[in-house]
Amino acid sequence: MELSSQPDPHTLLEKSRVIFNREEVQDAVRKMAHEINEFYGDEPLVVISVMTGAIIPAAWLVTRLKMPVQMDFVHATRYRGGLYGAELEYRVPPRLDLHDKTVLIVDDIFDEGNTLAAIKGSVEKRHARSVKMAALVRKNHDRGLARDYVDFVGLDVPDVYVFGCGMDAYEEWRHLDEILVLEE
Repeated sequence: MELSSQPDPHTLLEKSRVIFNREEVQDAVRKMAHEINEFYGDEPLVVISVMTGAIIPAAWLVTRLKMPVQMDFVHATRYRGGLYGAELEYRVPPRLDLHDKTVLIVDDIFDEGNTLAAIKGSVEKRHARSVKMAALVRKNHDRGLARDYVDFVGLDVPDVYVFGCGMDAYEEWRHLDEILVLEE
């Protein structure tokens, strides 16, 4: 599929298969929440969702957190509706004062890590006390940052194009509650 063409959304589903079903995804979210709750205890937390992809996994995650949580978001993208990353584009920075706050950045997927690293650096420049990262999905490959760069990970996927649970295929199907692989 070419980047310039917008495939039919139903064709995308026909050319895909489920690699993690609803139950497996929710188990992964529960596991992440447990790890985050254990790590932070009662410490107040600022959760920053990376839009647009993290809107769904971040919502699932924060409903399971036990500490006081303030929520914010940043809109930064490298994909612009395509399948491959380009130059980082900031659309909206976090609005909360992060000075001396404990921050957890939540994203849908950790691929090469360039977007998350740039966002983490931006949050650190706002003098946050600590900054950790969580991603629902981590791709298994050896490109980009080390695979342990993200502190809390739900699921590992092979180095294929995945969508659902916040991740898109040509801006479609973010709302699915399972993770699919696009088979071209």
